[in-house]
Amino acid sequence: MFKKLHIKLTFYMGIILTIFMVFITTGIYYFTKFVYEDQTCKLMANEALKIQIYNRDPVSLEDLFTNRNFSSLKNRIFLFGNEKLSSNYVSYDKSMNVLHVKSEDTDLAEAIIDLAVKSLNEKKDSFEKKKVDGVGYRIYTKYIDSENTPKVIQVYEETSGENYFWSFLKTVLWLMGVIGIIALLAISYIFTGKALNPVRETWKKQKEFIADASHELRTPLTVIQTNLDVMMSNEDGTIEENEVWLDNAYSETRVMASLIDQLLTLAKVDANETKLEVMEISLSEIVDNVTDNMQIMAKNKNLNMVTEIKENVIMKGDYDKIRRLVVILVDNAIKYTEEGSVTIKLYTEKKQKILSVQDTGIGISDEDKKRIFDRFYRSDKARNRKFGGTGLGLSIAKWIVESHRASIDVESKIGEGSTFIVKFN
Repeated sequence: MFKKLHIKLTFYMGIILTIFMVFITTGIYYFTKFVYEDQTCKLMANEALKIQIYNRDPVSLEDLFTNRNFSSLKNRIFLFGNEKLSSNYVSYDKSMNVLHVKSEDTDLAEAIIDLAVKSLNEKKDSFEKKKVDGVGYRIYTKYIDSENTPKVIQVYEETSGENYFWSFLKTVLWLMGVIGIIALLAISYIFTGKALNPVRETWKKQKEFIADASHELRTPLTVIQTNLDVMMSNEDGTIEENEVWLDNAYSETRVMASLIDQLLTLAKVDANETKLEVMEISLSEIVDNVTDNMQIMAKNKNLNMVTEIKENVIMKGDYDKIRRLVVILVDNAIKYTEEGSVTIKLYTEKKQKILSVQDTGIGISDEDKKRIFDRFYRSDKARNRKFGGTGLGLSIAKWIVESHRASIDVESKIGEGSTFIVKFN
């Protein structure tokens, strides 16, 4: 399932990356071309002005003050004679008679004269590309506005050499785009896999949770059904005779009620529906109350319950949640201790309120300590069934601790007992 999802996500990412790379490479290509053409247009406009000045044509004030080359040319305006220019050009009067020409190909001037006519008629400059005999040319046509003799100057240059550059740039961008997509796909595959790991782990835990919950609910239901079947098969039996079966069924209903309550609590936690009612509470009072109420449970198992509770330990928290935390820890300590004692301590240390619940019970292995706060986790489910555990109490305890921005740790050795330590700030 997750392998297919991994491949599918990578595929979708590949589509997005391909569109992105096509957009980027196309953008770079056309933006570069646009900037190049724009700068070339300005250079050819400057060249046209230079030709205009050298040929003693009238120059407009706008050209004088806006053209960047004028400052270097203004000292030559009044010189007599024509200077040799590097650009190919041709100029016409209003009757399209040639005034000045410098070109290696006289036939080319005739091929582009239509652009000169157009510029003269529209009375504005133009910058266009045109193919003549299969060869590309860039032509800048400058209109010179003169009341007596309006004229045009055409500056042109061959673009054949540029085609190789644009073809090379397009190939480079295409190759870089393909390499970039492959590299990004590989990176995407790796990071998509890492991003799916928490989902995969959550899915695994969810499946385990459902399986364990089903198992935990099925067991008491089976016991209840079995005991009721025995009762119903004994039609002539009295209530006193069936008391043992009723007690067994009643006991299992209490187990189910406790389990369902814990499941509902965790469901609300997962849905973020549980809110803390924070207020100033006495931790000393809560611990003292819980230990008094659970003293009878320890006594019934012949356990010695020792309490060392510091008075007036005040903190901010949710009264019901903190009380439930203490109940879970003390209940577990009594439940998993067959002989010896359970010691509950509450004290302060470096501005921290510390709750310690110690027992002399069965203990927890180092391997199990890593997972005891996982839902439904029990090192020996058959053995823990004997003690009445569901594997949810410590999960709820951990959530209560974390929601109060506290910490919980466990110290334990097999056969020697365990100590749970909660530190509140």
